[in-house]
Amino acid sequence: MKQYIFILTLFFSGSLFSQTLERSVIGSSGTTLSNANASLDFTVGELAVATLSNGTTTLNQGFHQEVITLQLKLSLVVFLQGPLVTSGTVIMDDSLRSNSLLPITSPYADSITSETTVFDITGTNAIIDWVWISLRDKNDPTVVLASQSGLLQADGDIVSVNGTSALEFDSPSDSYYIAVNHRNHVAVMSANTVALNTSTATTIDLSDATASVFGGSNSVVNMGNGVFAMIAGDFDENGQIQNTDTNAVIQLLGISGYSKADMDMNGQVQNSDINSILNTNIGKGVQFTVTNE
Repeated sequence: MKQYIFILTLFFSGSLFSQTLERSVIGSSGTTLSNANASLDFTVGELAVATLSNGTTTLNQGFHQEVITLQLKLSLVVFLQGPLVTSGTVIMDDSLRSNSLLPITSPYADSITSETTVFDITGTNAIIDWVWISLRDKNDPTVVLASQSGLLQADGDIVSVNGTSALEFDSPSDSYYIAVNHRNHVAVMSANTVALNTSTATTIDLSDATASVFGGSNSVVNMGNGVFAMIAGDFDENGQIQNTDTNAVIQLLGISGYSKADMDMNGQVQNSDINSILNTNIGKGVQFTVTNE
């Protein structure tokens, strides 16, 4: 009987003092080194913590180090016809921003949120609106492999939600077609695939020539001074500018605010949205298959 009690005592003691091993280290010294791409933690006695990657697979050495993700970097340039019509220059009008009409949360699928201070920036880096960027398969551009919201600046640069940095994608280094969508403009896609990597931001200008975009001159409108812009007028976002778009906008004449019916993006839905933009663009549409967005 005493032996049985002793065994039970050992069992309960073991249960009371059992522990779960976590990913943590207590060391006499150490530090964290980081840059825009990665963060490296180490302690004395655990110096071999290098990270090896071929762009697809990442190998971490060391018990203390956390997972590191290397991201593709992309700097895009596009222009929207609407705010260029309003400004009359090669810098887009930022009336939606200056009148505090831009939402800090993206209207696109990821619903990502920016900071209000980002919309305080003025001049050529002022935010014009949200846009939707996608990476498409190099062998089949109808297949979307990654996508995210971005912010469009007055000078055509598309930046991340912090208002300054290049776009970043958690995708392997490879070649992709690059597409850009806007809520009331016709989407555009790069004419050719573009090689992206994790070390430097690849710059792609989809506004400098008709040859830059898939479908050529049918995909963009010539705004003069060497600027080719995304075509305004796709109110219902079906990829085509039709009489149905015009009829829908007519019903909204006179309203103000952040509306898809506001083709020139000055904060007002007016006859000029119809006469200067919609009527002149009837029959135009997207030149590639918009699927899997």
